[in-house]
Amino acid sequence: MINPDVLDAIPFIIQSEGNWDSMRTAITEIASTAGINGIIALACESNGMVPDSFDKFLRNLSVPIFGGVFPKLIANSEYLDHGNIVLGLKSTLDVYIVPSLSDPALDYDEWLAKTIPTKSMPEAKTMFVLVDGLAPRIGALIDSLFNTFGLQGNFIGGGAGSLTTQNMHCLITAQGVISDAAILAIPKLHSQVSVAHGWVPIAGPFEVTSSENNVIITLDWEPALEVYRHVLEDRTGFSFNFSDVSQAYPFGMARLNMEFVVRDPIAVRHDGGLVCVGDVPCGSLVHIMNGNHSSLLSASTRVRTMVDSNSKAASESAVDIAMDCISRALFLGDKINNEIDSLHHAPRPLIGAFTLGEIANSGQDYLEFHNKTVVIATIWENETVQGSKRVSSQRSKAHLH
Repeated sequence: MINPDVLDAIPFIIQSEGNWDSMRTAITEIASTAGINGIIALACESNGMVPDSFDKFLRNLSVPIFGGVFPKLIANSEYLDHGNIVLGLKSTLDVYIVPSLSDPALDYDEWLAKTIPTKSMPEAKTMFVLVDGLAPRIGALIDSLFNTFGLQGNFIGGGAGSLTTQNMHCLITAQGVISDAAILAIPKLHSQVSVAHGWVPIAGPFEVTSSENNVIITLDWEPALEVYRHVLEDRTGFSFNFSDVSQAYPFGMARLNMEFVVRDPIAVRHDGGLVCVGDVPCGSLVHIMNGNHSSLLSASTRVRTMVDSNSKAASESAVDIAMDCISRALFLGDKINNEIDSLHHAPRPLIGAFTLGEIANSGQDYLEFHNKTVVIATIWENETVQGSKRVSSQRSKAHLH
Protein backbone atom coordinates (compact mmCIF):
# COMPACT_ATOMS: atom_id res chain seq x y z
CA MET A 1 0.00 0.00 0.00
CA ILE A 2 1.32 3.42 -0.98
CA ASN A 3 1.02 6.19 1.57
CA PRO A 4 2.03 9.46 -0.12
CA ASP A 5 3.18 12.44 1.93
CA VAL A 6 3.76 15.41 -0.33
CA LEU A 7 5.43 18.43 1.21
CA ASP A 8 5.80 21.83 -0.40
CA ALA A 9 9.42 21.18 -1.34
CA ILE A 10 10.26 17.50 -0.93
CA PRO A 11 7.61 14.90 -1.89
CA PHE A 12 8.04 11.33 -0.71
CA ILE A 13 6.24 7.99 -0.54
CA ILE A 14 6.55 5.42 2.25
CA GLN A 15 5.44 1.84 1.54
CA SER A 16 5.22 -0.19 4.74
CA GLU A 17 4.71 -3.30 2.62
CA GLY A 18 6.14 -3.65 -0.83
CA ASN A 19 8.28 -5.28 -3.48
CA TRP A 20 10.03 -4.25 -6.67
CA ASP A 21 6.72 -3.79 -8.50
CA SER A 22 5.43 -1.37 -5.87
CA MET A 23 8.82 0.39 -5.86
CA ARG A 24 8.43 0.95 -9.60
CA THR A 25 4.95 2.38 -9.01
CA ALA A 26 6.27 4.77 -6.35
CA ILE A 27 9.19 5.92 -8.50
CA THR A 28 6.84 6.53 -11.42
CA GLU A 29 4.53 8.59 -9.22
CA ILE A 30 7.34 10.72 -7.79
CA ALA A 31 8.98 11.15 -11.22
CA SER A 32 5.70 12.47 -12.63
CA THR A 33 5.39 15.11 -9.89
CA ALA A 34 5.89 18.61 -11.28
CA GLY A 35 9.40 20.01 -10.82
CA ILE A 36 11.14 16.78 -9.77
CA ASN A 37 14.77 16.65 -10.94
CA GLY A 38 16.07 13.67 -8.95
CA ILE A 39 14.96 10.67 -6.90
CA ILE A 40 16.27 8.87 -3.81
CA ALA A 41 15.02 5.26 -3.56
CA LEU A 42 15.48 3.03 -0.49
CA ALA A 43 14.39 -0.62 -0.41
CA CYS A 44 14.30 -3.41 2.18
CA GLU A 45 16.31 -6.51 1.36
CA SER A 46 13.11 -8.53 1.91
CA ASN A 47 12.10 -7.37 -1.59
CA GLY A 48 14.24 -10.28 -2.77
CA MET A 49 16.13 -10.72 -6.01
CA VAL A 50 15.89 -7.80 -8.41
CA PRO A 51 13.97 -8.77 -11.57
CA ASP A 52 15.41 -7.89 -14.98
CA SER A 53 12.29 -5.84 -15.67
CA PHE A 54 13.12 -3.47 -12.79
CA ASP A 55 16.66 -2.95 -14.06
CA LYS A 56 15.23 -2.15 -17.50
CA PHE A 57 12.79 0.29 -15.89
CA LEU A 58 15.67 2.12 -14.17
CA ARG A 59 17.67 2.34 -17.40
CA ASN A 60 14.70 3.96 -19.15
CA LEU A 61 13.95 6.44 -16.35
CA SER A 62 14.19 10.07 -17.47
CA VAL A 63 15.06 11.44 -13.99
CA PRO A 64 18.42 10.89 -12.21
CA ILE A 65 18.05 8.31 -9.42
CA PHE A 66 20.18 6.80 -6.68
CA GLY A 67 19.58 4.66 -3.62
CA GLY A 68 20.17 1.31 -2.03
CA VAL A 69 18.87 -1.94 -0.60
CA PHE A 70 19.21 -2.25 3.19
CA PRO A 71 18.33 -4.73 5.98
CA LYS A 72 15.66 -2.38 7.35
CA LEU A 73 14.34 1.12 6.68
CA ILE A 74 13.35 3.99 8.97
CA ALA A 75 10.05 5.79 8.45
CA ASN A 76 9.25 8.52 10.98
CA SER A 77 9.04 6.77 14.37
CA GLU A 78 8.99 3.21 13.01
CA TYR A 79 11.37 0.78 11.40
CA LEU A 80 10.32 -1.25 8.36
CA ASP A 81 11.28 -4.89 7.77
CA HIS A 82 9.43 -4.71 4.46
CA GLY A 83 8.73 -1.96 1.99
CA ASN A 84 10.26 1.00 0.23
CA ILE A 85 10.80 4.74 0.54
CA VAL A 86 10.99 7.03 -2.49
CA LEU A 87 11.83 10.72 -2.17
CA GLY A 88 11.80 13.37 -4.88
CA LEU A 89 14.25 16.26 -5.19
CA LYS A 90 13.44 19.53 -6.91
CA SER A 91 17.07 20.62 -6.87
CA THR A 92 19.44 19.58 -9.63
CA LEU A 93 21.14 16.24 -9.04
CA ASP A 94 24.39 14.85 -10.42
CA VAL A 95 25.05 11.14 -9.86
CA TYR A 96 28.43 9.44 -10.33
CA ILE A 97 29.09 5.70 -10.11
CA VAL A 98 32.47 4.55 -8.78
CA PRO A 99 33.06 1.10 -10.31
CA SER A 100 34.79 -1.96 -8.91
CA LEU A 101 35.49 -1.24 -5.25
CA SER A 102 37.28 -4.58 -5.25
CA ASP A 103 39.82 -3.43 -7.86
CA PRO A 104 43.14 -2.81 -6.05
CA ALA A 105 44.53 -0.97 -9.08
CA LEU A 106 41.90 1.79 -9.18
CA ASP A 107 43.37 5.12 -8.07
CA TYR A 108 40.42 6.96 -6.49
CA ASP A 109 42.24 10.30 -6.27
CA GLU A 110 42.83 10.19 -10.02
CA TRP A 111 39.31 8.94 -10.77
CA LEU A 112 37.69 11.72 -8.75
CA ALA A 113 39.89 14.40 -10.32
CA LYS A 114 38.96 13.24 -13.83
CA THR A 115 35.27 12.59 -13.20
CA ILE A 116 33.76 15.19 -10.88
CA PRO A 117 34.08 18.93 -11.64
CA THR A 118 36.00 20.68 -8.87
CA LYS A 119 33.22 23.25 -8.48
CA SER A 120 30.56 20.62 -7.70
CA MET A 121 30.90 20.56 -3.91
CA PRO A 122 31.43 24.31 -3.33
CA GLU A 123 28.19 24.93 -5.26
CA ALA A 124 26.14 22.07 -3.81
CA LYS A 125 27.54 21.72 -0.25
CA THR A 126 26.08 18.20 0.16
CA MET A 127 27.14 14.78 -1.11
CA PHE A 128 25.36 11.47 -0.56
CA VAL A 129 27.76 8.51 -0.54
CA LEU A 130 26.33 4.99 -0.74
CA VAL A 131 28.63 1.98 -1.01
CA ASP A 132 28.33 -1.77 -1.26
CA GLY A 133 28.79 -2.31 2.46
CA LEU A 134 30.67 -5.60 2.09
CA ALA A 135 33.06 -4.44 -0.64
CA PRO A 136 36.76 -3.95 0.11
CA ARG A 137 38.54 -0.60 -0.22
CA ILE A 138 35.71 1.51 1.19
CA GLY A 139 38.27 3.19 3.42
CA ALA A 140 40.48 4.05 0.45
CA LEU A 141 37.54 5.69 -1.33
CA ILE A 142 36.59 7.68 1.78
CA ASP A 143 40.18 8.91 2.16
CA SER A 144 40.26 10.00 -1.48
CA LEU A 145 36.95 11.83 -1.14
CA PHE A 146 38.37 13.79 1.77
CA ASN A 147 41.65 14.40 -0.06
CA THR A 148 39.68 15.77 -3.03
CA PHE A 149 36.90 17.76 -1.37
CA GLY A 150 38.19 18.37 2.17
CA LEU A 151 35.78 20.40 4.28
CA GLN A 152 33.93 21.97 1.35
CA GLY A 153 30.61 20.37 2.28
CA ASN A 154 28.64 17.81 4.24
CA PHE A 155 28.66 14.08 3.52
CA ILE A 156 25.92 11.60 4.44
CA GLY A 157 25.55 7.95 3.49
CA GLY A 158 26.27 4.38 4.38
CA GLY A 159 26.77 0.79 3.35
CA ALA A 160 24.00 -0.99 1.48
CA GLY A 161 23.54 -4.74 1.34
CA SER A 162 22.79 -7.64 3.65
CA LEU A 163 24.44 -9.18 6.69
CA THR A 164 23.55 -12.64 5.41
CA THR A 165 23.86 -12.48 1.60
CA GLN A 166 27.24 -12.06 -0.09
CA ASN A 167 27.65 -10.28 -3.46
CA MET A 168 24.13 -8.91 -3.28
CA HIS A 169 23.10 -6.32 -5.87
CA CYS A 170 22.35 -3.47 -3.49
CA LEU A 171 22.94 -0.06 -5.14
CA ILE A 172 20.06 1.50 -7.06
CA THR A 173 21.31 3.44 -10.09
CA ALA A 174 20.25 4.45 -13.59
CA GLN A 175 22.31 1.46 -14.78
CA GLY A 176 20.17 -0.91 -12.72
CA VAL A 177 20.70 -2.38 -9.26
CA ILE A 178 24.43 -3.12 -9.00
CA SER A 179 27.10 -4.33 -6.55
CA ASP A 180 30.83 -3.81 -5.84
CA ALA A 181 30.51 -0.07 -6.44
CA ALA A 182 29.78 3.27 -4.83
CA ILE A 183 27.35 6.07 -5.60
CA LEU A 184 28.35 9.72 -5.24
CA ALA A 185 25.22 11.87 -5.54
CA ILE A 186 25.44 15.66 -5.43
CA PRO A 187 22.16 17.57 -5.11
CA LYS A 188 22.04 21.31 -4.54
CA LEU A 189 20.68 21.03 -1.01
CA HIS A 190 21.31 22.72 2.31
CA SER A 191 22.21 20.22 5.03
CA GLN A 192 23.41 19.79 8.58
CA VAL A 193 24.92 16.51 9.77
CA SER A 194 25.60 15.13 13.26
CA VAL A 195 27.23 11.88 14.40
CA ALA A 196 27.29 9.98 17.73
CA HIS A 197 27.58 6.40 18.99
CA GLY A 198 27.71 6.01 22.80
CA TRP A 199 30.62 3.53 22.99
CA VAL A 200 33.45 4.18 25.49
CA PRO A 201 37.00 2.74 25.71
CA ILE A 202 37.64 0.07 28.34
CA ALA A 203 41.08 -1.21 27.25
CA GLY A 204 44.01 -0.04 25.15
CA PRO A 205 45.37 1.58 23.19
CA PHE A 206 46.80 -1.28 21.15
CA GLU A 207 48.84 -0.73 18.01
CA VAL A 208 47.62 -2.52 14.90
CA THR A 209 50.94 -4.09 13.92
CA SER A 210 49.54 -6.13 11.03
CA SER A 211 46.31 -5.79 9.05
CA GLU A 212 44.84 -6.47 5.63
CA ASN A 213 42.20 -3.90 4.70
CA ASN A 214 39.38 -4.71 7.16
CA VAL A 215 41.13 -7.60 8.95
CA ILE A 216 43.15 -7.00 12.14
CA ILE A 217 45.86 -9.67 12.25
CA THR A 218 48.07 -8.61 15.17
CA LEU A 219 47.85 -6.11 18.02
CA ASP A 220 51.13 -5.12 19.67
CA TRP A 221 52.70 -7.99 17.67
CA GLU A 222 50.38 -10.54 19.33
CA PRO A 223 47.58 -12.40 17.48
CA ALA A 224 44.59 -10.06 17.51
CA LEU A 225 42.15 -12.76 18.56
CA GLU A 226 44.26 -13.66 21.60
CA VAL A 227 44.55 -10.03 22.74
CA TYR A 228 40.79 -9.58 22.32
CA ARG A 229 40.07 -12.85 24.14
CA HIS A 230 42.36 -11.98 27.07
CA VAL A 231 40.81 -8.53 27.62
CA LEU A 232 37.23 -9.80 27.50
CA GLU A 233 37.79 -12.84 29.71
CA ASP A 234 39.46 -10.62 32.31
CA ARG A 235 36.59 -8.13 32.13
CA THR A 236 33.62 -10.50 32.06
CA GLY A 237 34.96 -13.47 34.02
CA PHE A 238 33.43 -15.81 31.46
CA SER A 239 34.98 -18.15 28.93
CA PHE A 240 35.36 -16.30 25.63
CA ASN A 241 32.80 -16.89 22.87
CA PHE A 242 33.23 -14.46 19.96
CA SER A 243 29.64 -14.47 18.73
CA ASP A 244 28.30 -13.86 22.26
CA VAL A 245 30.46 -10.85 23.11
CA SER A 246 31.57 -9.13 19.91
CA GLN A 247 28.38 -7.06 19.52
CA ALA A 248 29.04 -5.38 22.87
CA TYR A 249 32.82 -4.92 22.49
CA PRO A 250 33.79 -3.19 19.24
CA PHE A 251 37.11 -1.53 18.50
CA GLY A 252 37.56 2.23 18.49
CA MET A 253 40.14 4.29 16.59
CA ALA A 254 40.95 7.60 18.27
CA ARG A 255 40.58 10.82 16.29
CA LEU A 256 41.77 14.27 17.38
CA ASN A 257 38.91 16.35 18.84
CA MET A 258 36.36 13.77 17.68
CA GLU A 259 34.53 10.74 19.00
CA PHE A 260 36.24 7.41 18.49
CA VAL A 261 35.59 5.89 15.08
CA VAL A 262 34.09 2.48 15.81
CA ARG A 263 35.06 -0.72 14.00
CA ASP A 264 32.67 -3.64 14.39
CA PRO A 265 34.33 -7.09 14.57
CA ILE A 266 31.96 -9.46 12.79
CA ALA A 267 33.93 -12.67 12.22
CA VAL A 268 37.11 -14.57 12.99
CA ARG A 269 39.19 -15.52 9.96
CA HIS A 270 40.72 -19.01 9.64
CA ASP A 271 44.11 -17.63 10.72
CA GLY A 272 42.71 -15.83 13.77
CA GLY A 273 42.40 -12.43 12.12
CA LEU A 274 39.45 -10.32 13.28
CA VAL A 275 37.26 -9.30 10.34
CA CYS A 276 35.77 -5.83 10.84
CA VAL A 277 33.28 -3.70 8.92
CA GLY A 278 35.60 -1.06 7.48
CA ASP A 279 39.34 -0.72 7.04
CA VAL A 280 41.72 -0.74 10.01
CA PRO A 281 45.07 0.58 8.74
CA CYS A 282 48.33 -0.88 9.99
CA GLY A 283 49.83 1.50 12.55
CA SER A 284 46.45 2.59 13.89
CA LEU A 285 45.93 2.81 17.64
CA VAL A 286 42.75 1.05 18.70
CA HIS A 287 40.89 0.64 21.96
CA ILE A 288 38.41 -2.04 22.92
CA MET A 289 35.09 -0.31 23.55
CA ASN A 290 31.93 -1.13 25.46
CA GLY A 291 28.48 0.33 25.81
CA ASN A 292 25.01 -0.47 27.07
CA HIS A 293 21.46 0.41 26.11
CA SER A 294 21.56 3.59 28.18
CA SER A 295 24.78 4.94 26.67
CA LEU A 296 23.65 4.22 23.11
CA LEU A 297 20.24 5.82 23.61
CA SER A 298 21.87 8.87 25.20
CA ALA A 299 23.97 9.18 22.04
CA SER A 300 20.90 9.13 19.80
CA THR A 301 19.32 11.87 21.90
CA ARG A 302 22.55 13.85 21.67
CA VAL A 303 22.77 13.54 17.88
CA ARG A 304 19.21 14.83 17.58
CA THR A 305 20.03 17.83 19.79
CA MET A 306 23.21 18.59 17.84
CA VAL A 307 21.58 18.58 14.43
CA ASP A 308 18.70 20.75 15.69
CA SER A 309 21.06 23.34 17.14
CA ASN A 310 22.96 23.53 13.84
CA SER A 311 19.98 23.61 11.49
CA LYS A 312 17.92 26.49 12.84
CA ALA A 313 17.92 27.99 9.34
CA ALA A 314 16.21 24.90 7.91
CA SER A 315 12.96 25.58 6.11
CA GLU A 316 9.63 24.20 7.30
CA SER A 317 9.76 21.71 4.42
CA ALA A 318 13.04 20.13 5.61
CA VAL A 319 13.40 16.35 5.88
CA ASP A 320 15.62 14.38 8.27
CA ILE A 321 17.62 11.46 6.89
CA ALA A 322 19.02 8.89 9.33
CA MET A 323 21.71 6.29 8.74
CA ASP A 324 21.70 3.96 11.74
CA CYS A 325 23.95 0.91 11.96
CA ILE A 326 22.14 -2.43 11.71
CA SER A 327 24.42 -3.78 14.45
CA ARG A 328 23.05 -1.10 16.80
CA ALA A 329 19.58 -2.43 16.09
CA LEU A 330 20.72 -5.98 16.85
CA PHE A 331 22.42 -4.84 20.08
CA LEU A 332 19.49 -2.70 21.27
CA GLY A 333 16.79 -5.26 20.43
CA ASP A 334 13.34 -3.87 21.26
CA LYS A 335 15.01 -0.68 22.54
CA ILE A 336 15.71 0.31 18.94
CA ASN A 337 12.20 1.78 18.95
CA ASN A 338 13.37 4.21 21.66
CA GLU A 339 16.29 5.21 19.46
CA ILE A 340 14.06 5.93 16.48
CA ASP A 341 11.66 7.89 18.71
CA SER A 342 14.51 10.08 19.89
CA LEU A 343 15.64 10.70 16.30
CA HIS A 344 12.19 11.67 15.02
CA HIS A 345 11.45 15.36 15.46
CA ALA A 346 7.75 15.51 14.57
CA PRO A 347 6.20 16.96 12.51
CA ARG A 348 9.37 16.96 10.39
CA PRO A 349 9.53 13.69 8.42
CA LEU A 350 12.30 11.20 9.20
CA ILE A 351 13.38 8.65 6.60
CA GLY A 352 16.46 6.48 6.43
CA ALA A 353 17.98 3.04 6.66
CA PHE A 354 19.77 0.60 8.90
CA THR A 355 23.14 0.33 7.22
CA LEU A 356 26.32 -1.73 7.04
CA GLY A 357 28.48 1.16 8.19
CA GLU A 358 27.77 4.88 8.14
CA ILE A 359 29.50 7.61 6.13
CA ALA A 360 29.47 11.16 7.44
CA ASN A 361 31.15 14.35 8.36
CA SER A 362 29.69 17.70 9.34
CA GLY A 363 31.74 19.93 7.06
CA GLN A 364 34.00 20.52 10.07
CA ASP A 365 35.52 17.09 10.79
CA TYR A 366 37.42 14.40 8.91
CA LEU A 367 35.21 12.25 6.67
CA GLU A 368 34.86 8.75 8.11
CA PHE A 369 33.34 5.34 7.51
CA HIS A 370 31.73 4.58 10.88
CA ASN A 371 30.34 1.42 12.51
CA LYS A 372 27.76 1.01 15.30
CA THR A 373 27.02 4.72 14.93
CA VAL A 374 23.96 6.84 14.26
CA VAL A 375 24.09 9.69 11.75
CA ILE A 376 21.33 12.19 11.08
CA ALA A 377 21.18 14.88 8.42
CA THR A 378 18.61 17.62 8.04
CA ILE A 379 18.22 18.51 4.36
CA TRP A 380 16.24 21.24 2.68
CA GLU A 381 15.95 22.50 -0.86
CA ASN A 382 18.49 25.05 -2.01
CA GLU A 383 16.35 27.47 -3.97
CA THR A 384 17.11 31.10 -4.71
CA VAL A 385 14.61 33.87 -4.08
CA GLN A 386 14.83 37.01 -6.24
CA GLY A 387 12.42 39.62 -4.89
CA SER A 388 9.17 37.75 -4.50
CA LYS A 389 9.94 35.28 -7.28
CA ARG A 390 11.37 31.87 -6.47
CA VAL A 391 13.82 30.59 -9.06
CA SER A 392 13.51 26.84 -9.56
CA SER A 393 16.30 24.47 -10.55
CA GLN A 394 16.52 22.93 -14.00
CA ARG A 395 16.82 19.20 -14.48
CA SER A 396 20.29 17.72 -14.79
CA LYS A 397 21.42 14.43 -16.24
CA ALA A 398 23.03 11.61 -14.30
CA HIS A 399 26.71 10.97 -14.96
CA LEU A 400 27.42 7.26 -15.18
CA HIS A 401 30.96 5.93 -15.23
